[in-house]
Amino acid sequence: MNDDLAYVRARVPGYGAYADEATRHDSDMRVRAFVGERLAATRQRLEPLDALTASALDAVQLRCMFTDQAFVKKFEHAQLDAAMEAGLIRADRSALALGERLETCTASELADVVRAIGEQLDYRLSPEPVTAT
Repeated sequence: MNDDLAYVRARVPGYGAYADEATRHDSDMRVRAFVGERLAATRQRLEPLDALTASALDAVQLRCMFTDQAFVKKFEHAQLDAAMEAGLIRADRSALALGERLETCTASELADVVRAIGEQLDYRLSPEPVTAT
């Protein structure tokens, strides 16, 4: 977890992980903002996009802009054990790495990267999340 946490904190100033309710909301928002900003920049860099890729990008970008109520409901008052917190931090690391990958991906790679970002956002809600490679 220490490597994952260091990676995330190096990219997201103020990231507090998931120790308590207040930091969970803040950390979630900061990670989504990081990825959302890169999605917007990638759209500008690669436009025009085909309709399917543009639609997928829009859907993930909206998820980055607005709090996921299922995430809030699941984790707002939850008692997280160390393994669950480590899994959430790993998912954040994967989402950030994919966000960074957006900066150099081509139009032909974009749909796969956007799909993988969506999977990392979904991961946080699954009982046994698996991080992307």
